[in-house]
Amino acid sequence: MIYNAGMKIANLLENEQAVSIFDSFLPGMRKMAESNPQAAALSVEQLVRYTRNPKAEELIKALDAALKKLNTPENAVSPSEKKLIEQFSAIAEADRAKEMKPAVRRQNAIRPGRPWLDTKGDRIQAHGGAVYYEDGLYYWYGENKEHTDGRNGIWTWGLKYYTSKDLMNWDDKGFLIPPELKDPNSALFPTRRVDRPHILKCEKTGKYVCWIKLSGPEAAFTIWQADRLTGPYERIENLYHPGGHKAGDFDLIADPLSGKAYIYFDADHTSMLCMELSEDYLHAEREAAKSYPNLTPPFTREAPALFERDGKKYMITSGMTGYVPNRSDSAISDSWDGVFTSLGDPHIDDSSCASFNSQISKIFRVEGSGRFIAMADRWLPETPVDARLADVFTRVIAGAYEPDRYKAGEEERQEMYAANKLETANTSIADYVWLPIEWENEKPVLRWQDSWTV
Repeated sequence: MIYNAGMKIANLLENEQAVSIFDSFLPGMRKMAESNPQAAALSVEQLVRYTRNPKAEELIKALDAALKKLNTPENAVSPSEKKLIEQFSAIAEADRAKEMKPAVRRQNAIRPGRPWLDTKGDRIQAHGGAVYYEDGLYYWYGENKEHTDGRNGIWTWGLKYYTSKDLMNWDDKGFLIPPELKDPNSALFPTRRVDRPHILKCEKTGKYVCWIKLSGPEAAFTIWQADRLTGPYERIENLYHPGGHKAGDFDLIADPLSGKAYIYFDADHTSMLCMELSEDYLHAEREAAKSYPNLTPPFTREAPALFERDGKKYMITSGMTGYVPNRSDSAISDSWDGVFTSLGDPHIDDSSCASFNSQISKIFRVEGSGRFIAMADRWLPETPVDARLADVFTRVIAGAYEPDRYKAGEEERQEMYAANKLETANTSIADYVWLPIEWENEKPVLRWQDSWTV
């Protein structure tokens, strides 16, 4: 257990010392939290802010300092975490006992939105992922949601990777980075909300550097590196905040001409921030530019996917509505450290108003060509969004920030809350939407195709 102002109230209540600190700063607040399941799910700092205390920020800072003193070896594993370790060890043992399947399945097309099976006939588990090309092979890596059923507390079971020569048939190669099952303070512990891994090879060091976002109260990055693309990976940072910012969805890009590399990330839910990476790609050193500033959910941009064509830099992003899809936006810039200008939604004839019911994760070039493929996840295939529901989500979420402009009824709010699952979503059955990028002058566009080949 990591003790700080970002920890959940429910976790804090397991430790008598933490409870004593909480009571000394917020007398009487614990009884309310214990009697309200929704309050217990909040972080300490969220609860303090909800009290509308005029000195909330000072209080959070003092609470954070007091709680951090509890980060001792004796408090490293809480009683509930000990049970989780036992549960996860049993799952891992059952996985090891599974019979190996032969690779016999082949397919002749990419079929967006339909279950994508590997060559053994199992669902591909590489969500929020990316594709890396090396030595004649494509490597598709991402979040393993195999055990994420929305009930057992598992968010991601490590990172898996697959290889292919034709981008249609993928061989399961196992873990790129396995879950860490015995250290609940590790970012790769299965209950931690790790998302969207991205890898760059640093030409200066020869190392492969993998950044992974950790969402939830920590809102940080965990950073790993390896001598080979397929690992083994060594952890460099467990919880890292570039420039002191809370970290959201991100992408990495390297400029082959200048040798510089950049991270674009949703910083503090206020802008899409570009920071220049250090020479070894292991840290972010300089704030270079901000795009999409001063937006609020659901219009705040996240899930950036970056690519370059004919010297122009492009970025496609989603809005912020959890796992429920929304309208995307495309943008253009003359340089990686410049501000991006919106070009509008790239999805053409999209009756769902929700990016063909998907969220962008990465854009990559087909090797040896000028063609690009947009990778996206369909996180909730059993909860399709149409134009009406997309409008409900927009008005309910935006109404929290601009109530005079965006209005929604109580029934609409309840409908949104019922559909907007994050921690209770069964993403083990999430699908993928891969589509080729087409062009209208300088604007990238995506058109729906039931089936297509590279």
